[in-house]
Amino acid sequence: MVFLGEIITKKAQMKLKPATVIAACLLLGILVGLPTAHASADVEARLTLAIDWISGQQVSNLQYVGFARGTDAETDHIVYSLDQALIALALSDYHTNHNDAQYDNMLHAAATFLSSARTSTGDFYEYYDMKSGSWIHLGDFDSWEVYAIAGLAASAYKIVLKDSSQRAYWLSIESRLKNTVNVFLQHQRSDGAWVFQTRPGYYEAPTRENAILLTGLLYLGLFERNWGSVQQAMFYGQLSQRTARWLFSTQNVTAGPLFGGFPTSDLNSTQTSETNGQVLLGVDTFYTIIGVLLSQPSPNLYDARRVMSGWIYGYAEEMRDAYGGPFYGRTATAILQYPKTTLAAAWMLQALADIWINLGGDEFFGVSQHAYDWIVGNNELQLDLQGAANAAGTTGGFYTSISGGGVDKTTSTEATAAVAYGIGRAAFTSVPEFPVAEALLLFIVLVGVVVIVERSGGRRSRKLNGLLRG
Repeated sequence: MVFLGEIITKKAQMKLKPATVIAACLLLGILVGLPTAHASADVEARLTLAIDWISGQQVSNLQYVGFARGTDAETDHIVYSLDQALIALALSDYHTNHNDAQYDNMLHAAATFLSSARTSTGDFYEYYDMKSGSWIHLGDFDSWEVYAIAGLAASAYKIVLKDSSQRAYWLSIESRLKNTVNVFLQHQRSDGAWVFQTRPGYYEAPTRENAILLTGLLYLGLFERNWGSVQQAMFYGQLSQRTARWLFSTQNVTAGPLFGGFPTSDLNSTQTSETNGQVLLGVDTFYTIIGVLLSQPSPNLYDARRVMSGWIYGYAEEMRDAYGGPFYGRTATAILQYPKTTLAAAWMLQALADIWINLGGDEFFGVSQHAYDWIVGNNELQLDLQGAANAAGTTGGFYTSISGGGVDKTTSTEATAAVAYGIGRAAFTSVPEFPVAEALLLFIVLVGVVVIVERSGGRRSRKLNGLLRG
């Protein structure tokens, strides 16, 4: 291994000039000057508290194990498929980002429950009552089913990528998910939108559900690309681009009060922060994965960048209070301030963190940091929203919302799992702290670049020396 000191002192191998050393120091100065705060350890601690809180929600009977929705007598024995999907999403992301399998048992419990919730027809039940021992409300292409697809598909890819010994377990899950998608194909319109029955006799294409399903389709394609069929990978890529083409088209691009945001559905123009944050999960995932599945996707990466930039300036920056907290939503005539929900903050946080990865830029970093700060206490009440206890007495869950000067101190596994995912993304992208280790790594890489330029003796090196001497 070559250490930094050796790079600088081995003059016989690399004849560094004073200009090179000065340039390297300038690069280090730039890195040190990157946005920093004082809580990366705090981020990790909060993430651990949230996961421990979820762990305390575990309930079981002789047949199933899962994580209950709430802490009161009505919900402390009800296990929702949507919640298990969010848990899987958060914990698989944790494993990937930390290279740490300590929570895989919880992940497997959530994934196995979801597999049990799936019927032979491909649909998923909405929830299970541990007391009565009964499944409730069989889906028929409903909202919770696309979360199940996305949570399981993302987990399958991320875990197998890190731990090939788990491939057999996740391969069986991925195989059943493909069957479910085949069953659901009848619900995709010719324009690419997936249509849901949101109430009896009423059909619409909700942007949030389309974005979540888009995420699932992309990860199914990525799994196939790595461990399955290239033809299947292209099939899911084509489904994804059709979905993305419709989803991107719903963004408001007309100058005015709704510019940059996404509507609730093709029939409801109201824009909410919870929906918009989750739509951007689909956009960000498309930007990251589609190029692996299709060589010339349409929409392309430039289209996705345009959508992300328009959303930042038209929605994310406009729909936050003085502390960075998310307004509930907006219509063409009004901004709806309350309730400001932790779910909205969590999904906005993950969207902003991923956009920072994709687009770069200090302004995106700042906006994402404000979302995190709002959750942990820099809000209008100066209240840390991670103060809820679970049935086992473990504190670490998140309060539901702030509304009109008060706080709704109810809590749920849905909200806590979503915030855990958002905070996990923030920790991965160094929000709110740019870690010293990463800065040092970049410094070493950039010194290497300067050395290569210096040794080349090219015109760029001479110009650099001239500038430094001048």
